[in-house]
Amino acid sequence: MPGLFRSLCLLGTGGALIGGAALMATTTDAEGNGPVTRLAGIERPYLKVLSVEVAPREVSLAWSGNGSQYRVSLGDDLTRPARTIVTTEPTAKLPAPEAADPKGRVSYRVESVEAGTTEVAVEGTVTLLPGVPPRPKVKRTAPEGAVVKWKPADYATTYDVAVSTSRKKLPKKVERLTRGGTAFATDSLKPERTYWVRVRAVGEAGVSRFGPPTKVTTPPADSEFSIGSWNICSEACSGFGGRVGGQAAQVHASGVDILALQEAGGQRVGPTTRAAFSGGPKNLVAAEGGGNSRYLSYSPEKFTQLGGGRWSLGHGRWATWARLEDKLTERPFIVVSVHLLSGHKKNGERAAEMRSLMGGLAGINTQDDPVVLAGDFNSGTHRSGDTVGPIVRSSGYKDTVEVADETQNAQVNTGSRRGDKAIMSHDHVDHIYVSSDWEVPAWRQWANLSGTTYVGTWLSDHNMIAATVTLERAEKDAVKDPSEVVKVPAKLREEVAPTTTSSPSATLPLRE
Repeated sequence: MPGLFRSLCLLGTGGALIGGAALMATTTDAEGNGPVTRLAGIERPYLKVLSVEVAPREVSLAWSGNGSQYRVSLGDDLTRPARTIVTTEPTAKLPAPEAADPKGRVSYRVESVEAGTTEVAVEGTVTLLPGVPPRPKVKRTAPEGAVVKWKPADYATTYDVAVSTSRKKLPKKVERLTRGGTAFATDSLKPERTYWVRVRAVGEAGVSRFGPPTKVTTPPADSEFSIGSWNICSEACSGFGGRVGGQAAQVHASGVDILALQEAGGQRVGPTTRAAFSGGPKNLVAAEGGGNSRYLSYSPEKFTQLGGGRWSLGHGRWATWARLEDKLTERPFIVVSVHLLSGHKKNGERAAEMRSLMGGLAGINTQDDPVVLAGDFNSGTHRSGDTVGPIVRSSGYKDTVEVADETQNAQVNTGSRRGDKAIMSHDHVDHIYVSSDWEVPAWRQWANLSGTTYVGTWLSDHNMIAATVTLERAEKDAVKDPSEVVKVPAKLREEVAPTTTSSPSATLPLRE
């Protein structure tokens, strides 16, 4: 009996030990923590960070542990943390901007504290998402490009720039600056278009959302307008008072934007000329600085006058000039109205006058601005021994009638006739010469003919001519150094897992 009792006791003890071991095995985690060890008073202090969630200015942590209190710290240097809180809860949320380094990296420490003493601690590092950039500012526009700048966003290492034609919609691809910086230059736009530009920050942890858009409108690549020239024979021909109204009506109906007049009257009839030719659909105004029977007018809606004056050419002849700026292209240019000496045997005198004009022009055109020379040159290839044409052409000018894409009445001599019969010489004494900066879509002469016979009201012994010209924006205005970029998708994951490191004993699962 005693042996049997002893065996039963040993069996009971063994079962209890086996059952206790089984209970401990099923209620204890891998670190040896659980209710049984806690009840037995043999549980070791433990702490495990379960999650770290980051926002541009905030860090949220959650953990499990067996401490009665927890101390949570954030900072670039944890020996002197920027933020510290003490809590009994297994979670904490701390503001982070002051605690982050320039790239958004923040170190954290979670401590299990008992009686003011740290029992166990877990440390790690997270990287904050970058801040949202402000609205960019337009610094420059060009027909095919623009430059925008913005203030830096927190924790950004570079930026994505979205350029779209819609205020609300993003393009499929955006431009990522490969060299960083807070400016974007592009030469991939189109003239006279409206675009919307917005920026998002790219950091080590991912990207921000796009900031507010800014409007960019590209200017035109060129400007097209019409320049007219007419010797109206105000005083040398009779009946000016009865003709000037018809002359002005023809000018205003022509739609010219700039008008060069010759033989427009001195002190006696000059005021009549100015009054008649001013206004109209283009609201023409007389340029300042001219005089002595040669007048220049322009449309102030299209141009701004920057300067003007006149030159004495010798032999009692003068030339008037005006420097205008085209409002569309913001480009200055010079227009000259000239009337050289008449007479078939005056080639030498006209050559001297033309050289004087070129000298005066060189004196004011120190920036090599585009030039238009318009007027009655009393010269043409039909005149034997002509000297004016060679001087003008050797200086780089071209006659608009010769280079225009389209012409009208180019076969009619502008200033010679035999009674009512037009001279079909395909040559002219009136010219509009332009420097190499100009393109010439069209040239026209107003000649009211029935066959080769002039009909209708006689207005002058010369016909009005006009050239439609095109002036491109200056090459220096182009965006010549576009930003270096790579294409990336506009739509990325809204949240990107931050870069996280920790102590070797900790495992930090992160939420996507």
